[in-house]
Amino acid sequence: MPKKTSKPAALPSALIISKDAEKELSPAQAEFNRLMKQLERARAKHLREQSKLDAMLVTSSRDLMPLIEAFNQADLVILKVVVDALRNVKFSKKRRELLQDLAYHKAGSLLRDPAGLNDDDISELEAIAKDLEPPDYEDEASDQDEEEFDEMVAMIKAIAGRAGVELDLSDLNLEMPPEDLERILQERLLDAMTGAKNAPKKPARKQTKAQMEKSKRIKEQEDAKKRDLKSLYKQLAKALHPDLETDPELKVHKETWMKRLTSAYADGDLRALLQIELEWLGEEATNLAAAGDEKLKVYCAVLKEQIREQKQRTDWLSGEPQYFTLRRFIHPFTGTMGSPERLSKELKAEVSQQNRTIAQLRGSDVEKKKTMERWADQHERSLRELPF
Repeated sequence: MPKKTSKPAALPSALIISKDAEKELSPAQAEFNRLMKQLERARAKHLREQSKLDAMLVTSSRDLMPLIEAFNQADLVILKVVVDALRNVKFSKKRRELLQDLAYHKAGSLLRDPAGLNDDDISELEAIAKDLEPPDYEDEASDQDEEEFDEMVAMIKAIAGRAGVELDLSDLNLEMPPEDLERILQERLLDAMTGAKNAPKKPARKQTKAQMEKSKRIKEQEDAKKRDLKSLYKQLAKALHPDLETDPELKVHKETWMKRLTSAYADGDLRALLQIELEWLGEEATNLAAAGDEKLKVYCAVLKEQIREQKQRTDWLSGEPQYFTLRRFIHPFTGTMGSPERLSKELKAEVSQQNRTIAQLRGSDVEKKKTMERWADQHERSLRELPF
């Protein structure tokens, strides 16, 4: 069951520093307001994309997967008719080879995506693939698998790069067990979504004086961010900690608030901390308006990080495990997904075409042979058009 997503709350006016009638906002205040609005837009976009994927899951399960299953079942019927014809119908040597190649690859395609097929179907497919496998296919398949693997790695790195994440996949290879390869790849993708970097790092070179100064400034900024977040957390913890409350009802109430506060602090979520402060203390914009530029600069640095991380999570949303079944509908290079209406229309047309083909193959032997010879000739032309 897809996870329900709630509509994002409007940005509280208290989280925006209001302009004083007597003076304009300082650059730091204006930057804070801009980043807070940008973060809220990024979060709203994430929820919109999540809602789309959740709706797509429902549509996929209800409307699209039955069509995929029907298509595969029809494909299997056609494949078995072709295999039977290869055993009982006389074809030229060239056309026989072409039909065997077509049937072999069709069996492999169905085995890679057996939606709608039962265990007996899959066992039959494995036997067909083994029977049709060309004698020298192992070496060719190895080269093809290597090329497909390299293309897949390049595609994943390119998508990660567009999300601002550099992935090191150089240690992955086809010799690894498939389950290990899939596990490691999922871990790397998860690390990318959260901004973590688990790939081995090269030994650091000796820094120049300018680099050392830059590293020092970055460290000071990081320390300032941690210090200010910690300070805000401590202030709120004094007011919200349930152990400091004697009233039993308020104690239970504060336990809920404290969990929320601890979670926000663990995530480094400045917006959530400020929101908790405003909701609990009812101070509205007083604290933010009174905050000095130095503190606001620290807050701005935190907000920039949160915006970047939020955009990364959105970019990688379709790769999360709960949306695994939707991968078949995502374009491998653009990363976009067609509308459910268009996908349903295309699949219905394909299933109808498959059923017409099955009816045609159940006609006279002469028509059946002509149809398969036409497929062989089309396959030969398509092979000639390949760029290699």
